Amino acid sequence: MGHSMTKQKVDDSTIPPYKEEVLFNSDTLSKIISYIPSIDVLSLALTCKRFGVLFDTVDDSIIKESARIAVQDIATEEELATLPYYDGENALANYHYLQFMRGPLMFDQLVNAKYLNEEDKTCVLHSGVGGWATAISNNILRAGKHYVTFETYNMSVQIGVMRPGKANQIANGLPTSPEFYQNFSQRLGQGGEHVVDNNSIQCCTLDKIRGYCVSSNWYDDPIFESWERMEQTFGNFNLGMLLDLDEGTLSVYINRRKLGVMKSGLAGPYCWMVSLYKGKHVTIKRGTIPPS
Repeated sequence: MGHSMTKQKVDDSTIPPYKEEVLFNSDTLSKIISYIPSIDVLSLALTCKRFGVLFDTVDDSIIKESARIAVQDIATEEELATLPYYDGENALANYHYLQFMRGPLMFDQLVNAKYLNEEDKTCVLHSGVGGWATAISNNILRAGKHYVTFETYNMSVQIGVMRPGKANQIANGLPTSPEFYQNFSQRLGQGGEHVVDNNSIQCCTLDKIRGYCVSSNWYDDPIFESWERMEQTFGNFNLGMLLDLDEGTLSVYINRRKLGVMKSGLAGPYCWMVSLYKGKHVTIKRGTIPPS
């Protein structure tokens, strides 16, 4: 006879006083949860009522205060600068975001693309059918500096950033083209507002072969621009990109050598993406910003 599996609340009334003093102290608890995945920290708050006991303000609790301390203890200055600063987000959200940012980058959405290895979502290639294929990382970038590298090959490819969201099954072409973005549901901003307008940059990519910056506001035709120190790039090499959301710039590096700022005026949330026209595969990895 089968048994149903149900989530049981923790009866914390039986916890001995000497253990209670340790467990329900935010300074001690912050050290403990720094070793726990963020999803398990949330589960702890939901299943043990003592961790959800509120302080003087409605938004505070032992678990949230402990998460706030844990973030301050383990995050570097650079990581702290990348944490989101929106009304309504709390320490638990920041702790989850910090762990997410420390994990490997992956291509989470594939449009006419496929993984080179189904067990490795960091490397994609064209499906072999149709024209352009696009792979998108769902790692949303909201603040601070973010540097990634792409291992690319001698093929037609565009690499850069775009707004986070979800492409439907009939999306086609490059993300700068109407065939793609008219079939793309943009994720709403914090509070439900749209980040699309006639002036903002919704997608910005480097045309690898020709070296142009290609950008689109998702209303008008895409813009192809030359930029200072741009280069035509052929062969296999390490392409680096630095998205600086404090300055609103996207810079390009070749084999850790900085070419320069490709585009300015970027603001709001973005995610990494790559579009490729057949050819070989592309791999994405987090990296450290090369010295100037």
